[in-house]
Amino acid sequence: MNPNSENPKVTRFWIALDVADQNLAEQWMARFPHHKHYKVGMELFYRTGPDVIKKWIEEDGLSIFLDLKLHDIPRTVAAAVSQLDALGVSLTTIHLMGGRAMCEAAVQARTHLSLVGVSVLTSLGNDDLTMIGISSNVADQVKRLAAIGRDTGLDGIVLSGKELIVLSPLWPEARFVVPGIRRESDASNDQKRIITPEQAVKHGATDLVIGRTLLKAEDPIAAYQELTKLLQGGRNS
Repeated sequence: MNPNSENPKVTRFWIALDVADQNLAEQWMARFPHHKHYKVGMELFYRTGPDVIKKWIEEDGLSIFLDLKLHDIPRTVAAAVSQLDALGVSLTTIHLMGGRAMCEAAVQARTHLSLVGVSVLTSLGNDDLTMIGISSNVADQVKRLAAIGRDTGLDGIVLSGKELIVLSPLWPEARFVVPGIRRESDASNDQKRIITPEQAVKHGATDLVIGRTLLKAEDPIAAYQELTKLLQGGRNS
């Protein structure tokens, strides 16, 4: 576990900036001026590049979760982690399916950056695993991959809220990063294993990733206030 990482047991939420460019991202930031935790995915990062990310970190004082899901040979992943560490990113993701050597190389390459492993994407179900040749069900596959992350020194795991109740006792010190957060009234869209914010907090999530629930809400400000109230007055803002 990275000694420089944030307290894993504080439940925080990251607003997922699932938008196409810097202007749209900063328009959303302006709507939540006190919020400091944002997730940037591949679409936005590939459009803006590292300079914009560096500006948001150094000039705007934001914590950036750069969700790049690194998956390559160990040397390449280690080099990428080193660059992201130097950029000042707070948190990034690597695919646990890359194996033990890749995870170990990533851990050795970082200094301050927190690393969490992607287990089974929340868009996948048991039938999808069977189709790609994995005989385990989702819960068993997540447990197997979590053991790799825990044993190689990652800070935690990205998982569906549905697997939280299984993983919490097996890796109690982990950061549990949960995407696929939906309110009861929200559409599931392309997510198959979704969970409400209340359920995620109840089962031990440390990091909620919330995108469409805010960005597609009829009243994003009201939805934001509801979430911050749930998370003890918005301790992450």
